[in-house]
Amino acid sequence: MIIRRSSETPARLWSGGTTRELFIAPVDSDYADRNFQVRLSTATVESEECLFTPLAGYERHLMVLEGTAHLEHQGHRSRDLRHFEVDTFDGAWQTLSQGLYRDFNLMVRYGSRGYLTHQLLSEQETLHLSPEPALLRAWYLISGRVELVSGEVLAAGDLLVIEPGDRLGLRSLQASQLVVSTIAF
Repeated sequence: MIIRRSSETPARLWSGGTTRELFIAPVDSDYADRNFQVRLSTATVESEECLFTPLAGYERHLMVLEGTAHLEHQGHRSRDLRHFEVDTFDGAWQTLSQGLYRDFNLMVRYGSRGYLTHQLLSEQETLHLSPEPALLRAWYLISGRVELVSGEVLAAGDLLVIEPGDRLGLRSLQASQLVVSTIAF
């Protein structure tokens, strides 16, 4: 189990705004070198129009957390995204982004599969997950607070990664919204 606190993920500039790398695997990989298998990040898009960085060899999943987005995958298709909607696309596509929004990103090297979903937990709701030997699972807390069985408390902006074979037990201390990432190897 890995916990990444929001205070441990500094904001970095990209051509359209700011981004925070929440998780990258393997641990010694680097986004700039394009040698990672999985990357989770959040970003703010602060330019009304910008081009995404091309990521050949990767499948990209983008979920809008705030605002609305229009993605134009040039030569392929376009997509309008609202709150908690996801677009999955080839990282090699030239993608024009329009709109001001905040998003959550999952990038996986081809050969693996990724999925993003939104989950609401009501106050005092408990969640138990059994070990899955071929799945990496991560929960990004958008809002609220949750407590792990170990007693650690996660707040908005924190990320919890459950590695293949790990168990999870948590309880929502208040109504909470999460992004759930599932990566199948």
